[in-house]
Amino acid sequence: MLKVPVFYYHSIGNVGPETLAAERFRQHLCLLKDAGYTTLTASELIHLDKHDCSQYVALTFDDGLLDNYEIAVPILEQFGFKATFFVIPGFDNLTRWVNPKTRQWSDVSKQGFTIPFPSMQQHHRRELSDMGMEIGSHSMTHPKLNKIPVSRLQNEILESRHRLEDQLGKPVTSFCYPKGRYNTEVLHHIKSAGYECAFTTMPSYYEATTPRYECGRFLIESPALFERVLRWSSAKHLGVQSLCQVINPVLKLKNYYT
Repeated sequence: MLKVPVFYYHSIGNVGPETLAAERFRQHLCLLKDAGYTTLTASELIHLDKHDCSQYVALTFDDGLLDNYEIAVPILEQFGFKATFFVIPGFDNLTRWVNPKTRQWSDVSKQGFTIPFPSMQQHHRRELSDMGMEIGSHSMTHPKLNKIPVSRLQNEILESRHRLEDQLGKPVTSFCYPKGRYNTEVLHHIKSAGYECAFTTMPSYYEATTPRYECGRFLIESPALFERVLRWSSAKHLGVQSLCQVINPVLKLKNYYT
């Protein structure tokens, strides 16, 4: 029975919120290697046969931060793993900033925001794509898509895809909702833009019955919990996915309306 754990990360090896220490990330990959997992990109994941019981895992990175390229990718290469990077093409040449006290992000430098997070550039994305990594869209400018005028959705969803495809010279077929926010109108635009799949921030394994435009993912820091999520992907641990199915409708309401 198809049941694939999907994990997501933001920053690797930096400081501040949503950052995972490089050594912890390496521990995650050690667990995958020792357990015999094969990594998949987002596009490979959704085309798996529903009866495939192989040990697969999907690793994804949100926001297109430069430390993904500088720190995470060399570690992935050491293990022979691949991943999907959801990037923000409208943030080229932009450094984002974090306030360590409030854990808030800012797209401009201002008082109290002291931790810089520079973004990947076009040549970084092309290099990752040439290496066999997948590049997906995380929108053009990272807004809450459920809160912007419908007139902006095409630029955020469709134009971001077109820009990335022009840069990479290949199709971009996967999308990730900024801040996990979406609604029925956003889903309609994602499908109309020609994406094959889209990812949320709701915890869940990928199964044969998973809606392609609402694929769940786990955000895990602790290596011990990471190992449990892997172990719970076996057929005998059906209760974990059932728990996710109970929790996720509540999270979905939050993602629709906040």
